[in-house]
Amino acid sequence: MVDTTMSGEIVLVRHGETVGESSIRLYGATDIALSEFGAKQLATVGAALAGESFANMVVSPLQRSRRSGEIVRTALQTKPPVEVVREFSEINFGAWEGWTFAEAAERDPEGFARRARDGDDFGFPGGETRRGFYARVAAAVTPGRFPADRRTLVVVHKGIIKILISVLCGVPYAETRELPVALGSIHRLRPEAKGWRLVAGNLTEHLGELDIGG
Repeated sequence: MVDTTMSGEIVLVRHGETVGESSIRLYGATDIALSEFGAKQLATVGAALAGESFANMVVSPLQRSRRSGEIVRTALQTKPPVEVVREFSEINFGAWEGWTFAEAAERDPEGFARRARDGDDFGFPGGETRRGFYARVAAAVTPGRFPADRRTLVVVHKGIIKILISVLCGVPYAETRELPVALGSIHRLRPEAKGWRLVAGNLTEHLGELDIGG
């Protein structure tokens, strides 16, 4: 049983599987739809959170985030207002959108080599750098976005979840980038004296046989 009487909490949820196999393909800026399987994943999230109350919900403009948020919100007894935050869209992979990394290595070997060499400063062809992506998301974590006395539900993307944990918890991005964030997973942050603390990450028990990692 989750204690929902605490002063505040941020519950981060990753959207479900998409029609484009988001578990293996680089769909960032592409506005790809949630699949039927992904909808089932988020229905289990809704069931897991049904007894909890939230002051508000945050989603990105991309339909896989918005649809996932709608599914979870429907299951909640009290329906929180929904805020769409443009800056919380997933990273733009540019010309690599829809590719796997194996396909990127085959189709753009020079770019793939630069990615390994340049690290976070590598710009996906026609897209963003990891460093720029981080800065874009971090800039949207403004004072008042996540008050410590409010429970906020955030249904977004894997990359956004990793950056939010980094920014809010004061953990280096190099560390949070290694965190597992499965499709349909739940992550809980609670306030402490100086910021937030990750108290539960990558919770997937609610998914049962629908857990395909990611």
